[in-house]
Amino acid sequence: MASPSRTGIRRRISLPASATLAVILILCSTCSCLQFSYPTFHAADEADFSFSPGTGIANGALHITPDTGDMCHGSGRVCYARERLKLWNGERTAPTSFRTEFVLNILPRNGTGGEGMAFILTNSPELPPGNSSGRWLGVTSDQTDGSPANRIVAVEFDTRRSGNDDLDDNHVGLDVNSIRSVGAHPLSNLSIVLSSGSDVWVSIQYDGAALSIVAVQTYSFAYSWAGDLSQYLTEDIAVGFAASTGEFTELNQIKSWNFTTLGSRRGHQARKLRLLLANLIALAIAGSFLAFCVWRRLTRPGGLAYRNLEKMIDAHGPVRFGLRELRNATANFSSDRKLGRGGFGTVYLGYLKRMGMAEVAVKRVMTSGGSSSRGEQEFVAEVNSISKLSHRNLVKLIGWCHERGELLLVYEYFPMGSLDKLLYADACRAPELTWERRYGIICGVASALEYLHHGSSKRILHRDVKASNVMLDGGYGARLGDFGLARVVQRDGATHHSTRAVAGTRAYMAPESFFTGRASLATDAYAFGVFVLEVVSGRRPGSPVPHYSCRDDDDDGHDVFVPGTSRGGRQDAHIVDWAWRLYGEGRASDAADAALDGAFDPAEGEHAVRLALACCHPNPGERPSMRAAVQVLAGGAQAPEPPLVKPAFVWPPAGGRQQDIELARVGVLFTGARAQSSFGSMTSSSISGR
Repeated sequence: MASPSRTGIRRRISLPASATLAVILILCSTCSCLQFSYPTFHAADEADFSFSPGTGIANGALHITPDTGDMCHGSGRVCYARERLKLWNGERTAPTSFRTEFVLNILPRNGTGGEGMAFILTNSPELPPGNSSGRWLGVTSDQTDGSPANRIVAVEFDTRRSGNDDLDDNHVGLDVNSIRSVGAHPLSNLSIVLSSGSDVWVSIQYDGAALSIVAVQTYSFAYSWAGDLSQYLTEDIAVGFAASTGEFTELNQIKSWNFTTLGSRRGHQARKLRLLLANLIALAIAGSFLAFCVWRRLTRPGGLAYRNLEKMIDAHGPVRFGLRELRNATANFSSDRKLGRGGFGTVYLGYLKRMGMAEVAVKRVMTSGGSSSRGEQEFVAEVNSISKLSHRNLVKLIGWCHERGELLLVYEYFPMGSLDKLLYADACRAPELTWERRYGIICGVASALEYLHHGSSKRILHRDVKASNVMLDGGYGARLGDFGLARVVQRDGATHHSTRAVAGTRAYMAPESFFTGRASLATDAYAFGVFVLEVVSGRRPGSPVPHYSCRDDDDDGHDVFVPGTSRGGRQDAHIVDWAWRLYGEGRASDAADAALDGAFDPAEGEHAVRLALACCHPNPGERPSMRAAVQVLAGGAQAPEPPLVKPAFVWPPAGGRQQDIELARVGVLFTGARAQSSFGSMTSSSISGR
């Protein structure tokens, strides 16, 4: 599996090149050669589909496998029958691009369910000869598996491990003429359970070079496989679904389905486009070269671009240092003075002569490569957002330097370092991070966020609350720092900041952030909730947490198991899901770090967990403000009482507009590797953040 791509290069396009691109986009507008939409399914729609025996429409959904009688060892296919998808676009220059969205629902009928279902593209819509039930998913059979004559490409949603070739019993995979996936990805670590009986919203898009997949069920999953469909399929392609059951059965349903092709217009417009491009290409090349020359001139040290950057910094901000002074203070940024490295820079220990050789932390912001513009944004954001802030729980910015292409920030220095270094240092965290100190750290960060949201002259969103951004002073007091992603929201009623991409650290990000691209008071509150669970439990939010079922005896002496876990079994979950399950089982205090060895206040521990879960409520409207959180931690208000079962994430919320959730929004979650020619290449999602 390829490593996730994290490049984010901002390209500068000249005016002639932009004009050329605009013309191409206008003339190559979407042409829906195959398009249909079924928000739900009715008996009258049966004429639009081809059904294998035992499949059909019932209860407003397509049933891909038999739903009555003996459901064991069954298989089925349902395909759109009114029209076929054409393999090539109108000019026959590339495979046809398309986008499809559907809602699938897999409901186990006996046991844990099995085997799964798949979205298929095939030249043979009928079931293959032989046994296609069980592990074959109706995609291939025991007689045809692996044969190029199958001419089928499938995205499988597998709910049972049926052999050594299967990844696990809850994954998404890509199958090409065989049930042995050329690429597969587990979903359990993303809290998506295909056979839970809950709806899963799926979007699949193919652009002629890569097949991108997004699945959403409370949390989101995104992946992209590079490949050329013309290597496996011929001209007329049937689109539809296949599914199967085995010894264990499930109801495989499609509740809604939209499909549309994306392509260029034909005939006259294509000829017109070629003529126009021939006339513009020389102008575009010349304009691009001129723009490049101007850009190089503007970005030279001391050039206009650098002076404009300095104008963005408040004239009444912190002290401006000279580059030579900071080079001397850090021994020319010696590796021996390195304290750590963040998302957009490296921090060094320095000794300033003008301050009596006082120790300072000097952050050298990255200014080269693809992150240069983001580094400049972080530099300006930190200087302008925290230079005028004054709070005992915030890291103090002493000064800055912008000289010879260097962007430097000077902070007060904390020898104890960041909280995460103590929290995850097994050998020493037990005697140092006592419960009293942990609770004080939580209170300190809450106080800092309350000040940023409600106490400063301008409302500030931090957008990156996490343990590694919390420094500790000599008395274990918390100091919230790293304002590189912080943004100012004026006091004119605004409560959010819109961004072009999802920003932050993924494990701390509220679910709505992936759809709206907005930071808000509620997203900061969500990150704070995850931070509280991290400090209480000593567990990393980015790593799955093992959860074991709770068991008690009933009046008859029989074991009683909590629903959702296997008998005596274990489930790995995100830290929020894990803590919520403990809370629902009445075991909130079990979330406390084992390193505390029981030395903590149970009442404070439960209050902290309840507050954290309230802050992590999937519905942003239900989360408390940081002012309310401070009151709870100080004992001035009752701790919230979240639901015993974590509510499902629904977007848009009640009263929202459906167009608020578009593939274009979700699309920032993934990028496809398009230089490959085989479906064997697999590219993970790209998240903008740290």
